[in-house]
Amino acid sequence: MEIDRIKKLIKLLNDSDLSHLEVEDKSGHIVLEKQISNVPPATAPVEAKTFEPEKTAKKVIKAPFVGTFYTSEQPDKAPLVKAGDKVEKDQVVGIIEAMKMMNEIKSDLSGTIDKVLVTNGDAVEYDQPLFTLKD
Repeated sequence: MEIDRIKKLIKLLNDSDLSHLEVEDKSGHIVLEKQISNVPPATAPVEAKTFEPEKTAKKVIKAPFVGTFYTSEQPDKAPLVKAGDKVEKDQVVGIIEAMKMMNEIKSDLSGTIDKVLVTNGDAVEYDQPLFTLKD
């Protein structure tokens, strides 16, 4: 077997995922082997995301159960609270209808309503944030 052909076979083996190459023709027989490591190829490092808490942590009023949220006691009345309103602990901030019962939702915190996160008539889940408060 010619040296140029052997060099091409070595290159073929090195450029492939093969670990063993055996060639036989009229001019001869050659067996080539290479060691393959079990180390997986290196991957680019993943940039870690760091959690940075908000500068002013917000308090949240959450739904105590599943139901339909209403902003007021009657459809034609103004909302019980809106963004910018001050609320005290145990103040009614909304109504959740569950199993045909209207349940008052009372704030367990004092502060100022920063955002109203749900709208009148929205279906809400247990522990779903309804309002955010700021001090």
